[in-house]
Amino acid sequence: MISCMSVSSRRTGCRGEKIAQSYMQNKGFRLEASNWRSGKLGEIDLVVYHPGLEMLVFVEVKTRKTQFLESPLDAVDAKKVHQMIHLAGAYLAAHPDYTECNIRFDLISITFPGNNQPAEILHLENAFSADG
Repeated sequence: MISCMSVSSRRTGCRGEKIAQSYMQNKGFRLEASNWRSGKLGEIDLVVYHPGLEMLVFVEVKTRKTQFLESPLDAVDAKKVHQMIHLAGAYLAAHPDYTECNIRFDLISITFPGNNQPAEILHLENAFSADG
């Protein structure tokens, strides 16, 4: 599949996902998967697990540079939510050890303000549920 994203956009996205991964690990989560794919369903950016909470979290990471007017989280629409719920189901089917743990869907926005400033991180825990 050929991506319509520019090399610069892919690089920015990868950088944002690495920051989000580190951020979640600093909160006590361990990385279970990054860019996990399920056939034609698509991809989950991060799957992390917190052993103390027995919590499996599916994370969508949106990264932007400051020249964009909308928030990175504005790119998460109903279609994306629906896709993530189906991907989570596919992940759980492929990893039955997690079927008894708590599940959560998080959104992380990474914005690069420029001028050598650190990335801005906005983390929305439990941004939506599989129940609708």
